[in-house]
Amino acid sequence: MTLKQKFIHYVSANMISMIGLSLYILADTFFIAKGIGANGLTALNLALPIYNLISGLGMLIAIGGAAQFITYKATKNRHDANNVFLHALILVLLFGAVFVFFGLAYSSELASILGATKAIHGMTSTYLKYVMIFAPAFMLNNVLSAYTKNDGDPHLAMIGMLAGSLFNIIFDYIFIFPCHLGMLGAVLATAFSPVIGILILLTRFINHKSSIHFEHIHFNINLVIKTFTLGFPSLINEVSGGVVMLVFNYLILHIAGNIGVAAYGVIVNIYLVILAFFNGIAQGVQPLMGECYAKGNHEDLEKVRHHALILGIVIAIIVYLLTVFFKSPIVSAFNSEHNKTLQSLAETGLLLYFIAPLFASFNIITIMYLISINQPLPAQLVTLLRGIIILIPAALILSATMKMTGIWLTLPLTELLTALIAIKFKHQPKRSGTQY
Repeated sequence: MTLKQKFIHYVSANMISMIGLSLYILADTFFIAKGIGANGLTALNLALPIYNLISGLGMLIAIGGAAQFITYKATKNRHDANNVFLHALILVLLFGAVFVFFGLAYSSELASILGATKAIHGMTSTYLKYVMIFAPAFMLNNVLSAYTKNDGDPHLAMIGMLAGSLFNIIFDYIFIFPCHLGMLGAVLATAFSPVIGILILLTRFINHKSSIHFEHIHFNINLVIKTFTLGFPSLINEVSGGVVMLVFNYLILHIAGNIGVAAYGVIVNIYLVILAFFNGIAQGVQPLMGECYAKGNHEDLEKVRHHALILGIVIAIIVYLLTVFFKSPIVSAFNSEHNKTLQSLAETGLLLYFIAPLFASFNIITIMYLISINQPLPAQLVTLLRGIIILIPAALILSATMKMTGIWLTLPLTELLTALIAIKFKHQPKRSGTQY
């Protein structure tokens, strides 16, 4: 395939995959809003930071390992490519076991720590418990998907993600409405979704189509460190979403109460779908950029990066135009109780909050570019700026001076300031990826 054909092949499949993955939470948001109401939305929003942490650790292992895997694969180093994958599986088991333990033992206490009031404590605790019990499945699905993409089969990864998402949507409806399971039904549908994806992705191994082979592992602490180093921006990217929710939930509760948190829940869960486009582009071009870098083909590397940035900004503009024209029906779809306060808050929030994608697309693609050219420290800096360093002080200052308007403007301002700094990292890579 030509470079343009490869770009379309990888990016289209990964965008669809990431959108399918984001629909896990959006489906929960829609059906919880319809079947449980505003309290259910608030409980879901309080529990989401833990889901973000699980997803972040899964992405740390997946992206950190896959970035090394594509380099070894491109340079025909089959043994080390296999070894990186096997290390990733061990890390999934270790982290997964910790989440399972805390899910079984401390979900109620964690719900209280996250701010659940008496009215929503039971629902929040239930959601947390089952999300943590199924943490190994969420993380393993991330790892298998990333390695499948980097092993040359992005379409199978797409099918796995879409199948899991479809399962989630169907069983969200079945469990919440016909079965009347409420929040338990919502979280069970979400929890079993990655299992479907895993079963589909494992067919590549069963059919012997994978270049990965299970062999004796040679434990190498340097591989683990490299995985953490390259995957750290992906972890921070996911975890910062949880940090944002925690900070925003706390601030909004004191400004607009539970209804304000519910309005924010509607916005942030729609925003996850928008981010899926940019994450899909970034993860789609990661194997291409990594391969170009490993082979020293810097001209094609810059072409791929340029195409990705242009596509990202086009999508961001389209999203904002759709938001302007359709904000009322979008919010109404999640406002089953027809709460006028929620409707007003969320409509205003959409118009302001959704300025952020115009700059977030550039930041997300730049981070993946830096990871692909073995520049983890600049990637970590950009990630920390947009996730914590700029965002939290901005949220505190703007919310204190502008109340809810300040809340909605925090993310656009953060992404803009980060982009102005990230634009400095447009340099050509100087070292070959074969240094692994």
